[in-house]
Amino acid sequence: MRNSRRAFLRRGTAAIASATLLAGCSGGDDATETSSFDGPVVEVGPGGQNVFTPGTDEPLRIEPGTRVRWLWRSVNHNVVVRDQPADADWGGEPDIHDSGHVYEFTFEVPGEYHYVCEPHERLGMVGDVIVSE
Repeated sequence: MRNSRRAFLRRGTAAIASATLLAGCSGGDDATETSSFDGPVVEVGPGGQNVFTPGTDEPLRIEPGTRVRWLWRSVNHNVVVRDQPADADWGGEPDIHDSGHVYEFTFEVPGEYHYVCEPHERLGMVGDVIVSE
């Protein structure tokens, strides 16, 4: 009885470990997350860093009508709009999300847009989008 219970527990643990590993793999890779999207992609927290790439070190420069995709590369991030042109309606993605989350927005109004990741704003996780002709 004791050996069969131990074997059962080992098999159950192995199954859970396998499922967990497969779940991690199903988060998608770069090819599938961007292959059907032909616009610019901003990585959110790539490599566990508190940055937007592009956006933090260099602003993302686009033309009006461009759809931008934000792709979460690490956990506990959001996109909160701090400043935008007066007639723009960008709401950002204020809820906290983890790796694999995708958010998209089409920028129609020319101007400068400034956004942050609230949990990491003090660590410098800020970004800019400049929309111009």
